[in-house]
Amino acid sequence: MYLVTGNLFWINNTKIPNKYSYLSQDIECEVVIVGGGITGAITAHNFTMSGVDTVLVDKNIIGYGSTSASTSILQYEIDNDLIGLKGLRGLESAVKAFKLTKKAVYDIKDMVKELDDDCDFSLTDCLYYSSSQSDFNMLKKEYEIRRKYGFDVELLDEESSKGKFSFPVKVGIYSHEGAGYIDPYRFSHALIRKAVSNELRVFENTGVVNIESKDDYVLLTTHNQFKIKAKKVIIATGFQGKDYIDKKTAILSRSFTIVTKPVSSFEGWFNKCIIRDTESSYTYLRTTGDNRIIIGGEDLDVGGSRSKVSTIANHDYISREKYEILLQKLKSLFPKIKDIEVEYRFNGLFGESQDGLPYVGEYSKLPNYYFNLGYGSNGILYAVLGAKLLTDIYFNKDSEMKELFKIER
Repeated sequence: MYLVTGNLFWINNTKIPNKYSYLSQDIECEVVIVGGGITGAITAHNFTMSGVDTVLVDKNIIGYGSTSASTSILQYEIDNDLIGLKGLRGLESAVKAFKLTKKAVYDIKDMVKELDDDCDFSLTDCLYYSSSQSDFNMLKKEYEIRRKYGFDVELLDEESSKGKFSFPVKVGIYSHEGAGYIDPYRFSHALIRKAVSNELRVFENTGVVNIESKDDYVLLTTHNQFKIKAKKVIIATGFQGKDYIDKKTAILSRSFTIVTKPVSSFEGWFNKCIIRDTESSYTYLRTTGDNRIIIGGEDLDVGGSRSKVSTIANHDYISREKYEILLQKLKSLFPKIKDIEVEYRFNGLFGESQDGLPYVGEYSKLPNYYFNLGYGSNGILYAVLGAKLLTDIYFNKDSEMKELFKIER
């Protein structure tokens, strides 16, 4: 399957900040993390900050997997609305999940303050809206339950949204907190640099071909037959981590993204907030620190590993059609922005769980394995929460997240 394909904005916009050698000898550590994307980077940061002797390995270059195709929208909003998640997991769990993702946004803010790069991080507001009057009651109920449980939200209608947005908003939930954006590639590298200063060992181009689970340790074998012995192994490989678990965890889709050149104004875009609509395959938009627009969506279900969607190349007709649809959507939403010109086009595979929540923790069938699998649109926020949960588990601390995110749920 093609994990990512196209002209990838993040890795083309920033030269490789740091290069790491491949593993060339047998080593031992307390914890080894498999996966050098943003989830692995956040997890490594947490463990090394806690004084754990940690090793990070990736079969590729740091940040060149799914991280390179992430739109990196940070939102407390979960794909299953609060009402929808309530139906799946109960009210208490649903509210807890929303509050945890909100907190994770501000945890990232605090993390960035301690790094040597601001990673183009910014807090912002967000709009969840519909252009159809038929969605009014649904979004009004969602607004009411969010407000009841302490979220700073405002209900917009056609009249109150005039002058704010250049596209019709029949109903919308405007959130004044709990959202932001970041450059995931720079963030991954900055976190790893910080962790290296705390004695993290990093090995790129080091694929793991086998993991043996023993009573009190794990033994990893790399593609060039070197061994890593550790007390625990953490699988932080995104949707590819599903292959370790004997249950259906991730529903795979391919999402398409275009990034514009910097634009001269954002007329008709109130506060440059993050925007998401209510369509079943929703469209999402954000800006960047250098005034670009990122718009993504037009998701396609992958189906099997040999399906056409699993191997779509950037030049394929389907890809080109999806990019054109996104461009026309962007122009129709913001007709007053006259200098929209696309510079980057890419797409990638992403996984989503049935309830929209991550799979984090231990798995009874694999002793000494931990998993940090942030499925869903909130993957970066889930990585933050998952790293904290796994650190708590490692030190035998209680956590309110353990039951909420457990793998065998």
